[in-house]
Formats: sequence, C-alpha cells, structure tokens
Amino acid sequence: MAHDPLRIAPLMPERSPLEAHVLMPIHAYRLVSPDSPPAPEMLWEWEGPSIDRLLWDAKTFGREVVQRSFADWDAFAEENRRIWEIYYLPRPAYQPWDTWQAWVRAYRELVRDVQDSAEEHHDRLRNNRRPVRRAV
Repeated sequence: MAHDPLRIAPLMPERSPLEAHVLMPIHAYRLVSPDSPPAPEMLWEWEGPSIDRLLWDAKTFGREVVQRSFADWDAFAEENRRIWEIYYLPRPAYQPWDTWQAWVRAYRELVRDVQDSAEEHHDRLRNNRRPVRRAV
C-alpha cells in the first residue's frame, strides 16, 4: 500500500480525503521588508506560483519571506480577512496623493528637458556637418 499523506491514523475514525485535507495545517508565506517597518502587512500566500513570485521578489529586492503554519483553512482565512480589513479595505482604489502628483510634475519636467537637450544636440550635429575631404 502506498503512503497516503491524507490518510488519518488507524485508531481514528475513517475520514474522507476532503475532511482529512481540511484538518491538515496550512503553510503560508509572505514578504517582509526589514527596511520599512511601517509598511502594511501583506496577505499570506499558500499556492505554489504565488510563493515562487514571493521568493523571486525577496531575492531580487533584498526582502525576506516568512512562513507561518495555520491550524486549518478557517484560521488562514480569518488572518487574511483581518489583514484585508485593517490595511487594504479602508484605502480607496485610487487616491491622488500629493507626493505622487509632485513626482509626476518633476518627471514631466525631466522628460521635457531631456527631449529639448536631445533636439538641440541633434540640430547642432546637423548644422556642424562639413563635407568630408577625400584623399587624392
């Protein structure tokens, strides 16, 4: 008989695979940024592709991935619900932050200056071209 991780110990009443799965602890992960403690808590992730993205993000940007085990799906869902209601729900989907508006203005000025500089440089090159003398 092959090992079945969902199988409950023989002394316990027989359970369906779904019931056994519900009773297994949930291992979840999330990113932590040690450089910015005031950042809002991130939601816990438990699916493979999401965890892979967390690991890539941690490696790329020097963050940490922490693990937590939840007793069951209800505990996992309750913790993510708490995080969602405290940190994400009160924020509007779009908020015109003053710092964002200032950054956009500065960025547009920078782009305009670079474009003007490039046009001047291109005009200078075009006007300063001289015919090439060929060796006799």
